[in-house]
Amino acid sequence: MTPRRTPWLALLLVVVVVNLPVVHQAWQQWRIDRSGVHVTAEVTDTDVLREASDPSYVVRFRLPEDIDPEAGTWPAEVDRASWQRAEESGEIGVTVLRDQPSAQRVDGERTSRVGFVIIGIVDLVLVLLLLVLWRVRRRPMTSEVIASDPSVG
Repeated sequence: MTPRRTPWLALLLVVVVVNLPVVHQAWQQWRIDRSGVHVTAEVTDTDVLREASDPSYVVRFRLPEDIDPEAGTWPAEVDRASWQRAEESGEIGVTVLRDQPSAQRVDGERTSRVGFVIIGIVDLVLVLLLLVLWRVRRRPMTSEVIASDPSVG
């Protein structure tokens, strides 16, 4: 590998690693849309976090045994109306992949965009680094720069 390519490959690797969660999330949601089955899950617990300032409504549920034989309990943040229905009925709708119980979308689910914002900011920094790297690599060394550089010669 030539020294000229090393920074480009390192930057490419960082871009891939930073964006991998977004790509995985999009792929998983596509799979749920395409192959997911809608089931009724048993609500095991409901909770309201930060009730006084900024309420967050959380349900914990158990998927049907044919979907999740291990009978794990899954949490999800949902909107207030879905939380109330889940608390009253003891059930909530979930779209899930049969072969992957962790890939799921709960009815009324609220998702946070903080991770996407952080990844967007990191991507912006990476684009700026790419521009700086491209600009530095494009600039030819002139004889004036060589003559004024005490380390050359």
